[in-house]
Amino acid sequence: MAGLRELWSDVVPDAEALGDDLVRRYGEKWRVAYRERYLIDVLGALESLEQLCTDPVAVRLAAWFHRAEHAKRNTAREDAEASAQLAEELLPRYGVNPVRTAEVARLVRLTGGDPPPTTPGTRPEEAAGGNGDVLLDAVGAVVAGPRYSTFASEVRRDSRFDAKVRQEEIRAMLASERIYRTDLAHERYEAAARANLEAELGLLEQLTPSIWRGWQRAGLAMLAVPTALVAFAAAAVSIGLPWRLPALKSDPKWQAILMAALAAAAVAVLWWAVRRTDRKARTVTAGPVAIGLVSLVVILFHIPPENGVAGVGQRVPLLVITAVLLVLASIAAFFATRFSSGIPVNRGQMLAGTGAVVVVVLATVLVIYPIQRNYLLAANELLDDQHQPAGPAVSSVVDGATLWTRPSRLYRAETEATAHGIATAAGRGTVEMIDPATGKTRWRYLRADTDDEPNLKALDGGHQLLLRYDDRAPIVLDAATGKRTAGWPDRTRDNDIEHADPLVTGKTVSKGSDKLYGTNVDGSNRWTYEPGRCTSMSATATPSMAVVDLGRSCGDTPDQLVGLDLKNGKQRWIRDGSLGDLMAVGDLVVGHDDGDGKPGQVIAVDPRSGDVRWRSEIPREWTCPLRMERTADRVVLLSCPSEALRSTQTVVRFLDAATGATVSTAQVSTPSGLRYVVTTDGRIFVPHPENNVCRIAKVTAAAVEYVELARPIDCRRGVDAAGNLLLVRSRDSLIALR
Repeated sequence: MAGLRELWSDVVPDAEALGDDLVRRYGEKWRVAYRERYLIDVLGALESLEQLCTDPVAVRLAAWFHRAEHAKRNTAREDAEASAQLAEELLPRYGVNPVRTAEVARLVRLTGGDPPPTTPGTRPEEAAGGNGDVLLDAVGAVVAGPRYSTFASEVRRDSRFDAKVRQEEIRAMLASERIYRTDLAHERYEAAARANLEAELGLLEQLTPSIWRGWQRAGLAMLAVPTALVAFAAAAVSIGLPWRLPALKSDPKWQAILMAALAAAAVAVLWWAVRRTDRKARTVTAGPVAIGLVSLVVILFHIPPENGVAGVGQRVPLLVITAVLLVLASIAAFFATRFSSGIPVNRGQMLAGTGAVVVVVLATVLVIYPIQRNYLLAANELLDDQHQPAGPAVSSVVDGATLWTRPSRLYRAETEATAHGIATAAGRGTVEMIDPATGKTRWRYLRADTDDEPNLKALDGGHQLLLRYDDRAPIVLDAATGKRTAGWPDRTRDNDIEHADPLVTGKTVSKGSDKLYGTNVDGSNRWTYEPGRCTSMSATATPSMAVVDLGRSCGDTPDQLVGLDLKNGKQRWIRDGSLGDLMAVGDLVVGHDDGDGKPGQVIAVDPRSGDVRWRSEIPREWTCPLRMERTADRVVLLSCPSEALRSTQTVVRFLDAATGATVSTAQVSTPSGLRYVVTTDGRIFVPHPENNVCRIAKVTAAAVEYVELARPIDCRRGVDAAGNLLLVRSRDSLIALR
């Protein structure tokens, strides 16, 4: 080509043979890319840029040599290295001095794409030098040319080409502040180069299977916008929730309102940004990041104090979540803008978008909500450990004297015996574990997020303690240390405890079937049993079975007893009939049948088969409602001996739990229906306050004994049994009887 040959005449005097050799190399017929037209475009761009370099001859020689050696399937680096070695071999033959020859070889190697070596004190962007900047901009000017699409196509067919690698290279170039190194090239070629690169990127993306084209952008966009929507929802919900506990009317709401407004604005901004690919869109995504980070810092510095009485309201974690989600949504939107737009909607985009929405939903349910819940659980509790070791178990003999007395502000508060002491409700959200031998507090657990006094149940053989509240889900504590071991899910708040150890719970619903659950200590359910509509349930449990009494209120189906496997809830047997006051005693389940006009019976059922093991008739003359209790090996029945003696006498009968045989029957000189307690070892205590004197009837299988407590002990509010220890509450104290 005459035009290319003429461009050589001014480079190296008396080197026509070298020029002819180089022109021949670029004109080799087997070349598909890097032919004469390509070199002419590079040299044409160099004419306007070489004024900026320090050695125009070296730069022009480097331009001639930079693709003189080219082999199909070579990488750019391999071509550049081979061409540099060719320059080092040929130039000295034509009188080019060693310094210029070395500079030419250095410049040629720069066109291979490897970063130039740096020297101490030199920044990486300056390492190519002025000559290198000019050469690289001249070579890069091809990208801005009108023939670039043809050249790019030739490169794809001629060299070792990887579409994904090239896409990453183009995205990196488009994401950079400037493609060209010199100001002159930047001003002249930048806009056209970016347009050509966008077009090439769109073409390369067509090499990806069409079903998946654009899935990355769709997925990130649908991750960003729904995440921002969840952030807005969290902020909006927090407006109506307290900042601190107890809630104060004076607590301002403007912070939550402002966060909700900013989150709503972020939704709109990110929706606009994810549909664009320019630098402005990427800059805009920084706004929600700044909002989120600043809000997070402000919230963390203003969290209310936590002391067990006052605590953190639900607004705090919701606003923290809002701030974090705004940051995450902005990051997703930023990366979405780095992928090209305008690709027609396809299955891959739909799947990626749907998957992103599913991820947001699952993250909300499985990550965000548990984090908020666990934070509130931990932030609103206080454990006051008195480091008081547990003393030995104590049994009251009840001789009228006291064992210990401790202050107590509650007239009626629950107590529960555990393996590590006596748990007692001590006011709003508070439980204390008391050493049974001394009455000293071992630990005190307080919650600020409830106004209710807890109901107590011992679990796991007395090693754990269940705290049930009316206004929040139950909590489980380690009875030895008072540390929380579990917080039950909020959905269990209205569940009833059918049996504590082993744990069986139930739930009454207004529509549909009531439910019975085999519940784990952490509040999760192993199984659910639903008997159907119009059916009430009561249940008890042994270590392997749950026995359920089903009371039918509609239809022709009779009342029934059902045996369920405690491990998996499978029904093992069913039989007609109903038993009241079901309780597990030893290996049997015992209840009473009122008889429908016939003498009532106490019936013991084998929980594994449903077979009746024994029956014990209830005397007809016992006209008062029957009350049943259990001890380790006894069933205790309480009623009145006759209608005439209802107001003066209580009859107590002990049955052998294994056989149903009557062990003993005693009459107690106290009115029937008084509150009584049963100790673990089978003693019955019936308090009868009279004339400001507390008189207690102590009933055993052998005898009845009456004991008067020393004044001023007042038992008008009843007594409690914690294991074998008898407790009496007075106006301002809790008293353990010796």
